[in-house]
Amino acid sequence: MSDIPKKSDKTPQDTNFDGGQRNSEILTALSNIQRRRILHYLLEVDSASRDEVVHHLIAWNRDSPPDEVSDKAVERLKVELHHNHLPQLEDSQLIEYDRRSEELLVRDLPELAEQCLEHCKTADTPT
Repeated sequence: MSDIPKKSDKTPQDTNFDGGQRNSEILTALSNIQRRRILHYLLEVDSASRDEVVHHLIAWNRDSPPDEVSDKAVERLKVELHHNHLPQLEDSQLIEYDRRSEELLVRDLPELAEQCLEHCKTADTPT
């Protein structure tokens, strides 16, 4: 008989579920270009208001200056960020978002997030 445990003998603690779950949360959050662009921008400026982020995202998407975005586009993206992207980034612990001040702050990113962002940076951000 072998002393090597079989796969079926392993307990849940042996499977590193927490690490795998964390990686899945990070990869899910980074699977969307808007969320990656939020992080790219925050890494450049350290912290920003939600409005600043919205204007920069729209400018990147339309390849125009941030001050030339329409009010309608701004409101639509604010709703999308509020209900989708910011909660996803916050739940995956990649940003901190103060809802009262509407200030966003990038956290110390895990190595996986840094590698993903670096890999996608050329395609995600305009030159």
